[in-house]
Amino acid sequence: MADKPEFAWRITLKRRLIVAVSALAIWSAAIEARLVYLQVGQHAELTARAERQQLRTVETTARRGDILDRSGRVLAYSVEADSIYAVPTEISDPDAAAAALCTALTDCGPGERQTLTERFTRDRAFAYVRRQVSPDDARRVAALDLEGVGFMKENRRLYPNRELAAQILGYVGIDNTGLRGIEAAYNKVVSGRPGAVLIQTDARRRAFSRVERPPTTGATLELTIDEYLQHIAERELRAGIEENVAAGGTAVVMDPRTGEIMALASWPTFNPNEYRDASPEAQRNRATQDIYEPGSTFKIVTAAAALEEKVVEPDDPIDVSAGQIRFGRRVIHDDHRSDILSFTDVIVHSSNVGAIKVGLDVGPERLGQYVTRFGFGARSSRDFPGESGGIVWDSSKLNDSALASVSMGYQVGVTPMQMAAAVSAIANGGELLRPRVVGAVIADGVRTPTERTVVRRVVSRRTAAVVTGIMEQV
Repeated sequence: MADKPEFAWRITLKRRLIVAVSALAIWSAAIEARLVYLQVGQHAELTARAERQQLRTVETTARRGDILDRSGRVLAYSVEADSIYAVPTEISDPDAAAAALCTALTDCGPGERQTLTERFTRDRAFAYVRRQVSPDDARRVAALDLEGVGFMKENRRLYPNRELAAQILGYVGIDNTGLRGIEAAYNKVVSGRPGAVLIQTDARRRAFSRVERPPTTGATLELTIDEYLQHIAERELRAGIEENVAAGGTAVVMDPRTGEIMALASWPTFNPNEYRDASPEAQRNRATQDIYEPGSTFKIVTAAAALEEKVVEPDDPIDVSAGQIRFGRRVIHDDHRSDILSFTDVIVHSSNVGAIKVGLDVGPERLGQYVTRFGFGARSSRDFPGESGGIVWDSSKLNDSALASVSMGYQVGVTPMQMAAAVSAIANGGELLRPRVVGAVIADGVRTPTERTVVRRVVSRRTAAVVTGIMEQV
């Protein structure tokens, strides 16, 4: 009887031991299963997450290539500038750090101080304080010797001639990206390849390593612009605008044999070094973005079409109806009263009635073809971002009154650049050339010129010569 309690105690102990061992085995199996799941099933995801938490890559901008005029004079270049950054995880007192920085930085108001405080409060390994600061600002911030605040080199674009050729050159944003003009059109060519800064942090997100990969410099652009001619064009354009109390204007100097733009001026203008202060009106390239009714200058298209299609010869008489022609209630007059003029004199004296009668003989379909062949209604070049194609009516919808308007340069919208290219086609013997402002690209010491591009032959050499002779008499 005395052994029975001892036997029951042993059975209870054995059961408890089995339960404990079973629980331990299950616990160990669960841990092992979890480890297998984390180290095998989620290995890639956890490794990537760790890298994101421990590594921070900041892209550094490359040095943009220079922009030169046709003689190698510098129109745009880049200089190194200090950008200030912070590692928020190393800043113990964000508000004090922001206040100190604001005392050193120029024009740092309460709004910027609040923004800096918010940036420094976030749990991150990198934040910009201010980019491309002046040497004085950089020197004052460096003197503070703040923990978690550092410097990195970036490139800042400078335009030494200020307003000269501003609409052609355009400008570059804070991220070293071309935003307007040639800077935008050739951004991939000029911008180079960016570098990188790799920042490594520990488990507490404190930076302990910084590795830099230097950027590469972009290609240099050699423009067809001549700095001296550009200066003259801008000076004379401004004088003409002031004399005539005009709202704005443009001037284009184009080599008709090559399509090279020697000068291109627009007014009002702006300083690309301070582009943020410039109005959209001043930034607009009027030569390629403004459209207007060309009026009598467009008569070269009517004249070339008539001569090419053999509708008229230079000495053929044209009855200009005493300088008046009627379309229903609409009456069109000449400035000078005449009865009979030769076709040459119709153009020389800019007779609207004579041009209309010739245009009616050419007809809407054929005249419309020549309007298109001369390049109107289409963009002329990749060198001019934002270029307008102009406005050209469908020839099938032109009645006699509308055709009369087109024949003397109305009811059609063109850009000054299109008009310069069309006149150049007559001057060079009948070839429409693609206007260009980039003469060559220089990369790795190799100069690659841009080719003279013939869009199409517009008229024969004979027709171009006859129209040129007539225009010389104007």
